[in-house]
Amino acid sequence: MTKIKPFVSTTIDLDTELSYEDRFRLLSLAEKISLLSGVSFTSTAGVKRLGIPSLKVSDSINGVRGSQSHLDDTGTACFPSSTCLASTWNTSLMRELGEKVAFQAKQKSVQIVLGPNINLHRDPRAGRNFEAFSEDPLLTGHLAAAIVNGIQSQGVGACVKHFIANESETVRRRYNVDESGHSRTMREIYLRAFQHLLRHANPVGIMTAYNALDGHFCSQTPLINSLLRQDWNYDGCIMSDWYGTKSTAEALTSGLDLEMPGPSVFRGAKLVDAINRQEIPESSVDAAVQNVLRMIDRTVGSHSEKEEKSLVCDRTSAMALKAASEGIVLLKNDQNVLPLKMTENPKIALIGAAAIKPTITGGGSACAKPQYVHTPLQCFRDACASPEQVSFAYGVNPHYAVPLMPIEMMRARDNLPGVNIDYYLDGTDKPVYSEQSEQPLVVMLGRLKPNLTQNGFYFVIETTVTVNTSGNHKLAVQATGEFTLCVDDVEILQKPAPVMTVEDFLFEPKKLETVVNFQMEAHRPYRITLRTHSRDIASAHGEISPHSAKLCFEEECNDRAAIAEATTVAAHSDVSVIIAGRTHEHESEGFDLKSLKLPESQVRMIKAVSSVSEKTVLVLHCGNPIDVSDFVDDVDAVIAAHFPGQEGAQAVVDIITGKTNPSGRLATTWPMRLDEASVPSFGNFPAQDIGDGPTIRYREGLQMGYRSPKTAACVRWTFGHGLSYSSFEYNNLKVISHETIDEKASNETSKVTVTIAVDVQNLSGVAGYEVVQVYSNPPGGLYDLETAFRANLIHKSLAWTTRNQTCWSHYTPARYQWLLG
Repeated sequence: MTKIKPFVSTTIDLDTELSYEDRFRLLSLAEKISLLSGVSFTSTAGVKRLGIPSLKVSDSINGVRGSQSHLDDTGTACFPSSTCLASTWNTSLMRELGEKVAFQAKQKSVQIVLGPNINLHRDPRAGRNFEAFSEDPLLTGHLAAAIVNGIQSQGVGACVKHFIANESETVRRRYNVDESGHSRTMREIYLRAFQHLLRHANPVGIMTAYNALDGHFCSQTPLINSLLRQDWNYDGCIMSDWYGTKSTAEALTSGLDLEMPGPSVFRGAKLVDAINRQEIPESSVDAAVQNVLRMIDRTVGSHSEKEEKSLVCDRTSAMALKAASEGIVLLKNDQNVLPLKMTENPKIALIGAAAIKPTITGGGSACAKPQYVHTPLQCFRDACASPEQVSFAYGVNPHYAVPLMPIEMMRARDNLPGVNIDYYLDGTDKPVYSEQSEQPLVVMLGRLKPNLTQNGFYFVIETTVTVNTSGNHKLAVQATGEFTLCVDDVEILQKPAPVMTVEDFLFEPKKLETVVNFQMEAHRPYRITLRTHSRDIASAHGEISPHSAKLCFEEECNDRAAIAEATTVAAHSDVSVIIAGRTHEHESEGFDLKSLKLPESQVRMIKAVSSVSEKTVLVLHCGNPIDVSDFVDDVDAVIAAHFPGQEGAQAVVDIITGKTNPSGRLATTWPMRLDEASVPSFGNFPAQDIGDGPTIRYREGLQMGYRSPKTAACVRWTFGHGLSYSSFEYNNLKVISHETIDEKASNETSKVTVTIAVDVQNLSGVAGYEVVQVYSNPPGGLYDLETAFRANLIHKSLAWTTRNQTCWSHYTPARYQWLLG
C-alpha cells in the first residue's frame, strides 16, 4: 500500500520564470489532488506557493455573469440566444461576438466562459434548445468554433458543453440514452457537432453531460479516452457539469480531469483513499493534473483579482444589435406588408406585455440580467415622425409564475425604495446582519450572509406596499424553507419547507410558489412581513442547500377585458404589431416543454386583434418552434425574434420599419404540429421508465429535423427558411470535382475535393444579404445535409454596399466559391 508521504513545501517566487511543466514536477501529491476539483461554485483550485492561480469560471456566451448565479445576477452585456446566433449563418460575425464575450469576461474577472452549448435540437420541446444552435451538426460546429476562436484570441478560455447526447432536460441527471457511442446515429449527428468544432477550434475545456450514454454516465464514458483523446487528439481539460461527477476511481480513470464545483464530493479525501488502496494509479492523477495545468497556462493572460463590473461599451452594444439583426428571421410577409412605409406616418397599434417589458433571454444558466433594456414601445415611437401615432395595449397576462413585486410599489424603512431584510440565528431576537435591498428577495447558494451558519437561522423581509388600483390581487411567496406571510401583522399565508431539489430552486420557481388572493385598496399602505426559516434539509448529489425567499405580486387581471382593450386600439390603427411568444419562464434549463402551442389566452388575443386590424404583424419570441396553426392564416407577417438580448427591441423595430433588411435563416425546422408525422422524435421524448430507469431511445436515427423523409409534407417552415426585402437570383452553378492521392498514406488513399461556384445577383432595388446554402445527398440516398455558410466574399461585398447605402438593380455578379467540407 502506498501511503501519501508528508511534503516539505518550498515557496516559489511568483515572478520566477517557471513553465507549467516545471511547476508540475514541484507539486506534492496532495497539491495535485487539490487541483482536480473546484474550491467554490465558480472557482477552481490554485497552488499559491508555486504561483498556480485559481480560475474563475462563469456562464455563458449569451452573457457572462461572473461569480453570481442567474438568480442574483447584477447585470452584464446580454447577447442574443444561441438559436438567434445560429440563424445568422455567419462565422465571421460569430468570431467578432466571441471577442466581445471575452471582453465581458475580463470585466467580470472570469478566465473561462462555460460555453458554447453545442447539443443539437433533436426535439422541439427540449427546454434548453434556445441555448444551443441548431439541429444540424455542421452549422453548429462551425459557428461554435468561430465563437471559441474569438473568445480565446483574447486570452480567455472557452469550455464547450455538454459531451454528449444531452438533448433533453427532463430527469436529465438520471436518464440513459440507449444508443451506442459508436452507432451511426451518434457518429454522424450528435458527436459530429463536437468533431466539426474540434477541426476548427481547440477549446481549453469540454464539459461532460449529466445523462448516461449506453449505460455509462457521461462524466465517466469510455468515449473521453477512446474518442476525444485517442481518435481526435484533444488535449484540453475535461470537466464535469456541476455535481455531475458520479464516482472517484471510475471517473478519473475514464478521463474526467476536473470535478466541479467545489468543495469536492468524490475527490479530495476519497481520492487519497483510492490511491492508498491502489484503486487508482498515480499516473492517472498526473495525466489529469497536466490537463488542468494546461488549461490554466492557456488562460494566463486573463488572470486578475479585480472587482467584478459591467461597463456599457458602444462596441459591445453594437455587436449585440448586429447579432440580433442578422439572426431575426422573417417567416411570412404576405402582400409585402413589411417593411412599414414610415414616410406615410402610419398609426401603429402595439399589443402585448413584451412591448414595455421586453423579452431578453431564456431561463437557467444561460440567463443573464441585461445592462439596460430598450422597450419596443419606445423604439417604435423613436422611429416615427409623430410618436403619438403609436398606441399601446398591454394585452393578456404573459406570466407563468407570479412575478417579483415591483420596486415602485415598495418602501423600506427611512422611506427608501425596496425592502429591509434582517437575519437572525435561531433562538435570538436581535439580527446578526441587516440590509436594505431594492428587490424583495434573498438568494443564498453556497455563500451565506455574514454571521450566519449553514443551518439554524431565519430571515425577515419587511416592506410597506401601496397599490395603484383596488382589487383582489395576488400575493405569492417562493421559498425554500418554512415561511409565514403577514399583512399588517395578520398571518395570511403559511407553509412548511417544500419537498424540492436544487434544480427546482434554480430553474422551476413555479414548483416553490404559494399564492393567496388578497383584497387591497388603492393608495392605502400595507405593511408586509415575510419570515422564512433556513432549509435544514440536506440536498442530494452532494449539493449545498439553497436558502431563498421571494415576495411576489400580480395585479388582478381579466384576459377578456384585456383583449377587448387590445382590439379597440387595433381597430383605430393602420397596422397592429402583436408581440407574443414565450419567455424565460416557459423555455429554460431544468425542464422541457409539454406543448408547442402558445397559451390559449395569447391565441385568442392574436385572433381577436387580427380580425379587426387592417394589417397585422406578429412578432414571436421563442427559442423553440411554435405551433402557429391556430392563427398563422389570420396575420399578414410573422417574425421569429428568438430571445434577442438587450438590443433585441431595437433590432426588431429596425426590421419592421425597413431600416434593416432581414437576412436570418432558420437553423432548425419548424414542424406543422406536435405529432408523430411532424416530429420524428415524438414518441421517444422525453425519457420514459422502461424498467431499468428513465431511458431515451433515438429511434429516428439519422432522420431527425430536415433529414426526415416526412419533412416536406409536415413542416411549417423549413430549415434554412427566411425571407428578405430583396430578390436574389442564382446563375451559372458549377460543381467541380478534384481528386488527389494522399502519398503519405500507406494505401495511397484518394481524396476528392468538390468546389461549388455560383453567381449571385440582387434583382431588387433594396440592398441586402443572402445566405448561400449547399445541400448534399451522399450515395445510398439518405438525405444528409452538409450546409455551407454565408461565404465570406459574398458577405463582405454586400455589407460594403449596405454600409454605403447603395442599392442596385443590375448588380454585376461576381464568382464566389465555397468548399463543401
